[in-house]
Amino acid sequence: MSIQQTSSKETKGQGTGVEIEVEEVVDVDIDISSQKGDSLDGPTAINLLGDLIGKSTVNTFKAMHSKSKMDNVAIFVDYDNVYWSLTQNHSHNPNHLEPEKNLFDQLWNRYGKDKVRTFRAYADFEKIKTDLTSLQKKRVQIRHVYSNGKDVDQRKNSSDIELCIDAIEHTYKDPNTTCYVIVTADSDMIPVISRLVYKGIRVELYYTSDSAPKHVDITTYPHYSEDLLKFLNVDVKIYEVEGHIDNALLIINSWHAQYKETERYLGAKYLKEQFAKSFGLPTKQASELLERLEIKKLITTGTKHLSNGEAKKSIILSQAGKVRIAPVYTAVQTP
Repeated sequence: MSIQQTSSKETKGQGTGVEIEVEEVVDVDIDISSQKGDSLDGPTAINLLGDLIGKSTVNTFKAMHSKSKMDNVAIFVDYDNVYWSLTQNHSHNPNHLEPEKNLFDQLWNRYGKDKVRTFRAYADFEKIKTDLTSLQKKRVQIRHVYSNGKDVDQRKNSSDIELCIDAIEHTYKDPNTTCYVIVTADSDMIPVISRLVYKGIRVELYYTSDSAPKHVDITTYPHYSEDLLKFLNVDVKIYEVEGHIDNALLIINSWHAQYKETERYLGAKYLKEQFAKSFGLPTKQASELLERLEIKKLITTGTKHLSNGEAKKSIILSQAGKVRIAPVYTAVQTP
């Protein structure tokens, strides 16, 4: 059976620059028969034909609607959150030298330079080791947000708050934006994602699964979500810290032997950096190793008395730690 189906498309008039709609008639051959090969009766055939045409119309509408939703895209990156999540957990720099591992290159490739109207990254760039010139060359608008200056584990800044305010404000400044892309793993973003969805705006989320909040599934709020570990082709490795315990104790023992007669004292931050450097561990796993030593009571906190009368806390081996490395230390010292 042959039918004619009408579809519409946009074209430009020759030399006029004026867009006109042209109806295109397409012949579609449809075999209306039962699974046994018998011809269907009239009413059944008509119903089936109507169903096919209806589905075609719905699918065409959905495709056109989806396309229109992606015409004007705004990208907001909580770079503080993403940077520390990826570097600490996977030793992966989001501004990677390889384009397929680079956050900004990947986002440009996915959404297209002709569709993106704004592309902003929020962070305390004084703390992050990122080449700002390279970001500017990638047409990324840098939003520097001051943090409290504490260590990574304790630092709290306003990047997420600034991002939320800018995103909502952007809906009024540029109401033509049809898709908002949020890059973060912070549950604080849920209210702004919900607000954008309520406004009838498409929202797409990129997050890190191992840093996402456990108490709530952040992926249920946007229209689309994707794990950055997959999106950035991150090499996910399994790190076993248990096998580094003896060598970690030896590092502590050697440090005290070297600096015993000095004013230096051993802190957790320095020790985690040494673990990461010596064993090739991401920051998160280096912290886990230190915690494992504490849980097993192989280390404790001592006091270092300085010449100026101050007393500083310093990490030292416990008696159990000394006993554990005694055979290893003897073997290392034996020529």
